[in-house]
Order: sequence, then C-alpha cells, then structure tokens
Amino acid sequence: GKSSARNDNVSKLFEVLFCGRVTVPHKNAPPALIDECIVKFSQLQNSVVSLREGDTLGLRDGLKTLVVPANGLKSIDVHDGSTGSPTTGKHPVLFKRAPSFPCLQALDENGLSPEICQAITTESHLHLTGVQPTSQQQNSNMLFMVTESQILLVSPETKKTSMEKSFREISFCSQGIHHVDHFGFICRETAEEGNCHFVCYVFQCASESLVDEIMLTLKQAFSRAVEWKKSNPQWQQCDACPLMQFHRLCERIEGLSPFDTKLELQKHSASLDNQEQASVFEVAMRSCPKSDKEENELVMASLRRLYEKKQTVVIALPLLTPAHHSSSQQKLGQLKSRAKRSLTESLEGIWKVGNVQEKKLNRSKDELRELWRTAIKQQILLQRMEKENLKLKASENNLQNKRLKLDYDEITPCLKEVTLVWEKMLATPDRPKVKVDMEIIHAALAQGVPKQHRGEVWKFLSEQHLLRQTVSSQPPPDNTAYKELLKQVSSEQHAILIDLGRTFPTHPYFEESMGPGQLSLYNVLSAYSVLDPEVGYCQGLCFVTGVLLLHLEEEDAFNMLKFLMFVLGLRQQYKPSMTAVQIQMYQLSRLLHDYHKDLQCHLEQQDIAPSLYAPPWFLTNFASQYPLGFVARVFDMLFLQGPEVIFKVGLSLLGSHKLLIMQHDSLESIVDVIKTELPNLGLVQMEKTVNQVCEMDLTKQLQAYEVEYQVLNDELHAPSDQRSAHLEKVYQSLQQQNSELMEELQVSHVRVSSLEQQLESLVQSERLLKEQVSTLELEKNQLVDTVARLQQILANTVVLINCITELLFTHYVCVCVYVCVCV
Repeated sequence: GKSSARNDNVSKLFEVLFCGRVTVPHKNAPPALIDECIVKFSQLQNSVVSLREGDTLGLRDGLKTLVVPANGLKSIDVHDGSTGSPTTGKHPVLFKRAPSFPCLQALDENGLSPEICQAITTESHLHLTGVQPTSQQQNSNMLFMVTESQILLVSPETKKTSMEKSFREISFCSQGIHHVDHFGFICRETAEEGNCHFVCYVFQCASESLVDEIMLTLKQAFSRAVEWKKSNPQWQQCDACPLMQFHRLCERIEGLSPFDTKLELQKHSASLDNQEQASVFEVAMRSCPKSDKEENELVMASLRRLYEKKQTVVIALPLLTPAHHSSSQQKLGQLKSRAKRSLTESLEGIWKVGNVQEKKLNRSKDELRELWRTAIKQQILLQRMEKENLKLKASENNLQNKRLKLDYDEITPCLKEVTLVWEKMLATPDRPKVKVDMEIIHAALAQGVPKQHRGEVWKFLSEQHLLRQTVSSQPPPDNTAYKELLKQVSSEQHAILIDLGRTFPTHPYFEESMGPGQLSLYNVLSAYSVLDPEVGYCQGLCFVTGVLLLHLEEEDAFNMLKFLMFVLGLRQQYKPSMTAVQIQMYQLSRLLHDYHKDLQCHLEQQDIAPSLYAPPWFLTNFASQYPLGFVARVFDMLFLQGPEVIFKVGLSLLGSHKLLIMQHDSLESIVDVIKTELPNLGLVQMEKTVNQVCEMDLTKQLQAYEVEYQVLNDELHAPSDQRSAHLEKVYQSLQQQNSELMEELQVSHVRVSSLEQQLESLVQSERLLKEQVSTLELEKNQLVDTVARLQQILANTVVLINCITELLFTHYVCVCVYVCVCV
C-alpha cells in the first residue's frame, strides 16, 4: 500500500511577542475575543502600576484568577481560592497559573507567565506604551513554529521549547479585529484537580501582513493534518490485549473529576471477576485513603499490575504491520512508564505520611527537634550540592560548546612562543587604555593567532583600533543594551529565519535546526536589525555573525559586529542601495588592471566583470565559500587592517591562479573555476596568500579609485536639466575659445609669411655656405698633401742628420785614437 509517513521536518518559523493568556469557559469564542483580551491586559498593566505606587489592597486576599464568561470579556469575574460568590471590579485582576500542568510551568521558567506576585511592588514601573509582555523583566520574544502536527513556542534567550501544543488540543484560532497585529488560539489544558479547562494564548507580531501569513500557515497545516488523518485511519488494535483495555480506561477517565473517576472505575470493575475485584480493592482499602483522588490512584495502580500480569499470558493478534506494531508498542510502553512513575510517587507519598504518623507517636519532643535540625542541615547541604552540580554542569556545557564551536582545521598551528606573546598582550593591565606597539602586533599576527584565544584577540585588536582612531566613526543610532534589543520585535525576522539553515549547514554548532547555534545567530541578527533599521538585515551578514559566534559569546559577538559595521565601515556595503558594493567592484577591476593586466584583459574578452564572482567575498568576508581556517585568518587581518584586506586577499587569489584561469575560454568555465577551484586551496597556498596580504598596501589606490568612480558616476547619472545647462555652458565656452583661436590663426598667418621670407634668405645663405664649404674642403685637401710632403722631407732630413752624426762620432773616435797613439 501507499506509505503514510508524514514529513514532520517541514516547519515554518515566525517571531512573535507573547502577551499573556486568559482562561475561557468554552473551546470556541466570539470574534472579538482577542481585542477584549488586549484591553484587559492593558487594564491589568495599569492596575499593577498603581500597586507599585503603594496601593497594595488588591493583594490582600491573595492571587486572583482572570476568568472569561461565556459572553466574552465584557463582564469579568475575579475569583479567589476560597468559597463564596465572586467579587467584582474593586481589586485589580490578576492571573493564577496551574502548577500541575508541565507546559505552563515551562512557560513560567522562560518568562511567559503572566502571574503577578507580591514582590511586584519592589520592581520597576511597567511601560504603558502599547501592548506589553506579561513579564517585562524578561525577554518575551518567541519563535512561533508551525509543524505538520503541532505548534511549538521556542525561547531564543533560554534556547528551550517553552510550549508544545498538538493540533488536537487547539479548538479556536483567530486574528484581532481592531488590533490586527495580534492573534491567539484556544487550547485545552488540565488543572491540578484533574479537571479540564480552556486557555486562550495571545501573541503580537511586527505587522498585519505577518499575522496574515501565520493565519494562512495555520489554516494550511490544519487542513493537511485533517487530510492525512482521513487518508491514514487509526491502526487496528488488538481488543484481546489487556493493556489496550487499560489504555482505553485511562482515556475515559482523563479530565474527569475525582468523584466521576471513582464511578467510572467502579463500572469498569464490574467487568472483572470476583477474585480480581477483591485483589484490586483490597489494596486500596488497606491503605486507608483520605480522599477520592488517593483512592483512585491506588485502584489504578492495582489495575495496572493486574493488566500487566494478564498481558504476559495473552498473545496479541498480528493486525499491524511490523513498523506500526513496534510504534504502537513504544507508545504503550511510554504510557506505562508515565503511569508507573506518577502512581508510584503518589503511593510513596501516602505510605510516607502513614509511616511518619506512626513514628511520631513513639518519639519525644527532643528527638523530634533533633530530627528537625538534622533535616534542615541535610536540606541545606543538599541545596549547596545541587548548586555546585549546576555550576559544574554549566561549566562542562560551556567547555563542550567551545570545543564544538572551534571544530575546524587551522592553516598552520600557532607556535608556543607566538601564543605566549598573545597571552602577554591580552593580560596587559587596564588593556582598553594601553597602546601596544603596532610592529609587535603585526609580527605576531603574521605568525598566527591561537584558536582558543582568537575571540579575545579580536576584542584586543578592536580596542587598539579605537585607541589609535584619529577620525571619529559614525556612532550607532541607538546605544540600547543587547538584552533590551532582544525584547523588541524585528521586522526582518522572515529573511533571518530563512537564512539560519543556510549558514554553515555542515558545522556541528549550526547544523541542528533551532539548536543553540541557530538561536544565538537569530538573536544577534535580530538585535542588530532593530539597532540599525537603515541596514536591517542583508544576506551575507549571517556568515559574518556566524564566524563571530564561533569564537565569542553571544553578546560579545554582537559588540564585535557593531565594531565591524560602524567603526570599520562595513555597514555601507549592506545598505539597500548597494552603492558601496558597486564601488568595490570598480576598485577591484582597476586593481586587477594595475597588478594583473593580462588576466584583466582575458576576463574582459569573455565579458566577465567582478560583479559575477566577487560580491560574496565582500558581503561574507570569504566565509560562504572558503574553509573556516582560512576565513578565520582573513578576520584576523580584517580587525587589524580594515576592509582593504578583502581586496588584498582577492588580488592574491586571482594572481596565484592566473594561469589556471587563462586556460579557460568560456564565461561559465572561468566563473566555475573562480567559485570552485579557488576555495579548494592547499595549506601552503593559504599561508602564502596570508603572507602576501600582510605585505601589500592599497590604501592610496583604493581612495583614488573611489574618487574616480564618484566622478564618473556623477557625470553619468546627472539630471537632464543639469546636463543641459552644463552643455550650454560648455558650448559658450567653446565658442569663445573658437573666436580667440581665429584671431590667433590670423596672427599666425602673418608670422608664417614673414617666416617664409626668412626661409628663402636662409636657403640662399645656405647655398653660399655650401659653396664656401666645398672650396674650403679643396683647400683642406691641398694642405693635407702639403703636410704629407713636408712630413716626408722631415723624415729624410732626420735620416741625413743621423748619418752625419755617426760620421762625426766616428771621426772623433779616430782623432782620439790617433792622439793617444802619438802620445
């Protein structure tokens, strides 16, 4: 057959403000119920304010309960816990909770309870503007989740489910007539005495359109649930199973008063044999119950044991499929365990009372006092131990969450020496007021940041930036505290809720739907959208906030987000006009032309502009596509150097993959390479990119290109009237320049004619000079020949002189020899 499984994972989320709840007499209500509830809530707030100003007469008779009559809220009766006729409007109307109902107790723990106690007189005054939550000291912003079969109310502040109602429990749902931004529903609840009553829960939304969407979602969910129930009838049950008979008995007595329950049990016991009846009622009578309620619990305990004993010898008929049979057995097992726990606790309480009464008769006053002292000491010790256990458990949970958050691979582990340097800087006394040498910070940052201290390092870098800031940045429009911002309803809730599941879906801290990670992310984004309504929420902010939450606590992450947006100026790129992103795309294209001109030309040939691949880099700081270890290093440099880091990283990535990109010749393949290949960087390439970024400086170029873009944009988008006037001025200026140029042209003609005459004379002079040059060249040649002849004669003369000199020397020698011989 067809599968009847339902998709319970399909759900829709809405942010609502819990206003309060009202007890109503019927499961259906008049159309004006929501409006009348809101009026009464307002009156209640006024009464509480008067109580806080000193009027405590209304609390004299204890807490009162607001009960809605059958004809609506026009006549309100206030009942107290005592018997007698109801009192009317002299005293302020207060709420009273039903402590036995676990859902209501959960609501009280999470700030949803509308009760007002006597201690309220010491609290601050309530605000009277509009409809306020029932407990203004706590955050009443809730996430209203509509699933396939139930309604859930989740508290983002406590990260808990505050209320869970199945569609079977809801009987009425309506929108306010005059207060169109409010809605509510009526559901059945069980009081402490076992009786059923109906309660109307009222909520407020940010706008009427959101309420319309919620009502439409509820209508569709109810319709699908009815269709599913029709197409999937109840499973056939085995009538021979004793536990099934016991289950039907429990269904029949559910919600009945103790007296009616007793009658129903007596009717059911009539179907048992005499021995079984005796075994059931013998135990009840032997325990001497003091009320019908205790007697009913004892009888139910005996019947449960009896039917469990019968079940062991009865073989159930195989009427169910294996899957349905196991599911049915599981439900019966859960029912048995709940009944066993509740009845066992009741029996133990009854028996303890009897035993204590017997022992009291045999003990003296001194013994009782000593027992009382011992009990008090043990109770104090137990409370201390419970507090210590809670602290240890909270500490363990914090450590586990921190390990879960930091579940990503770093590029390179930070060395121990560098970690010690960071720890020393983080431990600086009076750190927010002490400037640290920027060279030390740059050197430490280039070598890495310890993952366990990264959040504190970011806070430290933001403090250093504020200390060195010369030009004051744009302050936040509102300095409201984070806790107060969480109490306000965000108009961007729908977009935020949609993006929660898309933010780091594979990271263990964010993968759980509406888990602690997603709820913290929702809180920070919602608070910022309230703080900065001009920006509100923009896609990409979720990734930036997610990275901050992985390293910081929720409120610290919000403060760092404010620092990035307002101090470093990132909020400009998230404005609805997206003008800053267009400027960034122009700046990136100009930088590509400066540093990688061949790559820029190749991209332009394929009509690929930076707007096709670079916007996620700037809107998410690379967090949406790149590994978290690399993104964390980008954030390290972002806190130190500012937004220009994104340009540096982008240039480095494109430059290092230039050859790979230029191998492709189609738009689709190139964009695919940039979006898929670049994020799959190796550790070496990531570290190389970080080192290149630390050495680059683009400040002056970015400023120049921003001015250039503004000038071009002003010329392109100037209004038509201004452009016409500008063109007229330009035309007149050109005409004046033309007349001046004509005059200059005439003067130039005169000068040209005179210059031509001078040219002719110069040509004649040149001809004469050429003739003279030729004559001089002839004379030069003759002189050269004469010089050559003279040089020849000179050489011959030198030879002759040398010969004569030798002859004279020879003659002199001969004379000397002759003289010597003669002597």
